[in-house]
Amino acid sequence: MKLSQKQFDQLLKKNKLVLSLIGMSNIGKTHWSKKLAKINFKHINCDDLIEARLAPELKACGYSGIKDVSLWMGQPHDKRFSVCQQKYLEFEKEAMQQIFEQIKNEKRQNIVIDTTGSFVHIGSDACFRLKECVLVVYIKADDFIKEKMFEKYVKKPKPVVFGNVFAPKKGETNKQALKRCYLKLLNLRSVLYTQCADVIISRGVISQNMGAKQFISLIRKSL
Repeated sequence: MKLSQKQFDQLLKKNKLVLSLIGMSNIGKTHWSKKLAKINFKHINCDDLIEARLAPELKACGYSGIKDVSLWMGQPHDKRFSVCQQKYLEFEKEAMQQIFEQIKNEKRQNIVIDTTGSFVHIGSDACFRLKECVLVVYIKADDFIKEKMFEKYVKKPKPVVFGNVFAPKKGETNKQALKRCYLKLLNLRSVLYTQCADVIISRGVISQNMGAKQFISLIRKSL
């Protein structure tokens, strides 16, 4: 949804502004969604909706909660990964359908949709539909933080969909292949996120100490 600064201000004042934060895992989507919730935005977390659908499968494997979804999915070099990532994407499609219905019926509160990093892998239709009714804000990973993002991913894994990007080379260790393909995935996703976005904000210009109102102001200035 393309908005002018005037339209943005009007929707915000009337409690009818709907934002969607997109970008790679660990880029800060949930962090900023939670901050916006403190100034009366309704926080819709796609991870939570997917985890609720996965709960029976997680339980069957001895897992529970959103933190265990990455354990259930595994890493792309694990045999179960391909099947698990496909199941995850199917549940994500269902979750996004639920979100579309929810925002259609919400009339009296500003909303922030906290998407997963894999949102752009569930099909172009979802992206087009999101852009029709939501201001899509892409928090872009600057080149200088991509290495740090990989180390954070290894240290504290999140469920990451690789699609067909993971392709080990002869002689590589699993970690070497994972790092090379993860950075390749970042570059591929950057193209997809950019195509979906109405607003692009580089992660490097966002201060962790920034308040929710300052973050909103940054989005407004980028219109």
